[in-house]
Amino acid sequence: MNIRISCKFVSIILSLLMPFGIQAQQYVPVEKGCKVEFKTIKHKGGEEIIRGTLNNLNGNITFDPKNPRAASFDIAISVGSINTGKKDRDNDLKKGDYFNLAKYPLIKIKSTSVTQDRPGGVIYILHGDLTMKGVTKPVNIQFTATPFGTGYLFRGTLEMNRLPFNVGTKDDDADDHVSVFIEVRTRKK
Repeated sequence: MNIRISCKFVSIILSLLMPFGIQAQQYVPVEKGCKVEFKTIKHKGGEEIIRGTLNNLNGNITFDPKNPRAASFDIAISVGSINTGKKDRDNDLKKGDYFNLAKYPLIKIKSTSVTQDRPGGVIYILHGDLTMKGVTKPVNIQFTATPFGTGYLFRGTLEMNRLPFNVGTKDDDADDHVSVFIEVRTRKK
């Protein structure tokens, strides 16, 4: 009788702990295949679309698609990797009025929780904090996770306003609204 109670007790304890990360795997970004793409519109002088990428990502990800509550994301992106295809624009974006590379070399995303758009769904939502230029604001990033090698390919989107992060000013040429696409390939840690 004691053996049955002990096995049942262990089973209950394990089922309670599983949502808190016992099953989740740890992953790290693979440098090739990771990128953050952004686009906005340049208003003055025409409706030019400004596109660019940031490529140097690192950090840690804990993820189990069956248990998103156990997931966590802690990612840093190098501002120095910014590339819009125009060297002068890239240099301007690295200066103090925009990203201020010298003082704030990293953009950081840290999750506070991860949910699914619906139970059993394939779309996840990272609820977390985005830090740019020393300013931290809450964000929600909708993403998918596709098995890839020993890890996952995470693809997500974010719509944001750059002004609360002190990136540029209301009077510059670019729209305040920025669309962001994130692609992160990972491998087991």
